[in-house]
Amino acid sequence: MNICSLLPSATEILFALGLGDQVAGITHECDYPPETRSIRVLTRCAFDSEGLTPNEIDQTVRELAASGGSLYKIDEEQLRSADPDLIVTQDLCHVCAITPDDVQKAITNLARKPSVLSLNPSFLKDVFTDMKRVAVAAGIDGDSVIRSLQARVQRVQEGSDSHEPTVGCIEWLEPLWRSGHWVPEMVNLAGGRDVFAVPGKPSRSLSWHELEEKDPDILIFMPCGFSLSRTRDEFSRLKDSYPWSKLKAHKLQQIYLVDANAYFSRSGPRLVEGLELLAEILHPERFQNIAPIHSYVRAL
Repeated sequence: MNICSLLPSATEILFALGLGDQVAGITHECDYPPETRSIRVLTRCAFDSEGLTPNEIDQTVRELAASGGSLYKIDEEQLRSADPDLIVTQDLCHVCAITPDDVQKAITNLARKPSVLSLNPSFLKDVFTDMKRVAVAAGIDGDSVIRSLQARVQRVQEGSDSHEPTVGCIEWLEPLWRSGHWVPEMVNLAGGRDVFAVPGKPSRSLSWHELEEKDPDILIFMPCGFSLSRTRDEFSRLKDSYPWSKLKAHKLQQIYLVDANAYFSRSGPRLVEGLELLAEILHPERFQNIAPIHSYVRAL
């Protein structure tokens, strides 16, 4: 079977399920695992975000959304060459990723119509359901892989039987946005209480007034799609934009920067590593050396 992934998290799911040798096409953002480097790229971004500030990226995304445009485009010639039997895409965000409508337009002229599987997770449990759906669509049994990931989640949950401390997760720096979807749920599973967001709900803007008013014990910066190094660079550039010293998290030295691109932004199997990362930050007295290496740093 030739499988094309139009979502980085879907690519990670396919490889986790042992289907990497059947992946015939991926997006330009698919960078994990390393084996993806040799696979045909099917998409491109509508603009180059390199060198842009978070505020400039935010403005560009807003303009595209207002005009009904998408950030990503499908290379129909490359898609035709990949000759897919199955395309895995998403229906979670109609601005920041290829949409089902984009896919339907792209496959109109294909000689052989592939099956299309669209993922739309809001919770961590939905990721495991999606993994099962991908396995079924590909004709394999992925239950052992899924059960292994679920067992790791269970171990963290059993070791985090409280919902303290209070936690605030920041998904964007300029302007400030709070995290949503599965991240508040992950905070709860790791033994914290997210004071900004509700599990399963989309991310949304966050005012400094609300941040200061709710004043969580721990602040975690996880800008969507940013690596740890880029998060560190952007936070360093913007750290004087807000009076962080007024916050409890600053006084407790509990402000962290994480690799969001790897462990929080993508609704794939590495969210489990993100959960373990959170557990290590929130409860270091219970969890030690379970977070991925070089996955987070303390800020300020």
